Amino acid sequence: MKHLLYMLLLALPVVATAQNGSLAGATQATRPLPPYRPGFALMFSAGSTGGGVAVGYSINRSVAVRVGANLFNYDGTLKSGKDTDDIQIGFDYSVKLKNADLMVDLYPFKRSGFRITGGAYYNINTVTFFGKPTKDVKFNDTVFTIDEVGTLDGKADFNKVAPYVGLGFGNPYTRKRLKFMVDIGFFYQQSPQVTFRTTGMLEPSSDQGAVIQKNLEPLKYYPVVNLGLSYKL
Repeated sequence: MKHLLYMLLLALPVVATAQNGSLAGATQATRPLPPYRPGFALMFSAGSTGGGVAVGYSINRSVAVRVGANLFNYDGTLKSGKDTDDIQIGFDYSVKLKNADLMVDLYPFKRSGFRITGGAYYNINTVTFFGKPTKDVKFNDTVFTIDEVGTLDGKADFNKVAPYVGLGFGNPYTRKRLKFMVDIGFFYQQSPQVTFRTTGMLEPSSDQGAVIQKNLEPLKYYPVVNLGLSYKL
């Protein structure tokens, strides 16, 4: 009898722990899910793909789709070498980001805004540049004018269809109508195709287009970091 009583006393903490665990699990299971609002949402973003606007649609609590467009233009100048060099080339360049995207968002956790995103960009991004000497060039006792030295210009184009994969946070279809959105990922646009032209004394350098194309190869994996807001319609 003493041994039986001793075993019962030992078992009591285990039984109590199991009951507490069952109650906690039941509480977790019965806790209501966040409000879910199916339908359309409007989204605005800004980041490495430019300024964008998109329309999303929730298929169910776990799957949504969105289609958007992004645009950004930037013009700038730069110089090669130093002002004291015999020849210095000044460049005018233009970066034009123009792309549209179709995305599928998967929300694996019903109580969280975390999502996994896959899709594709229709990519018409381009980089153009035009360069010429910043001053006349003196070689031995002969001076060559800027026009005699010549010019160089080029353009980099990318593959039109670029698959995308990424992660994000922010679910426009649960809880509040206005949400903060984050997207982080990359799209694969392959190596750029560079066209390169030269004139005048710079014409022998026309084979440098292949070198420029090689230097731009890292851009085939284009990083995407976008921040934005969404509003559930």
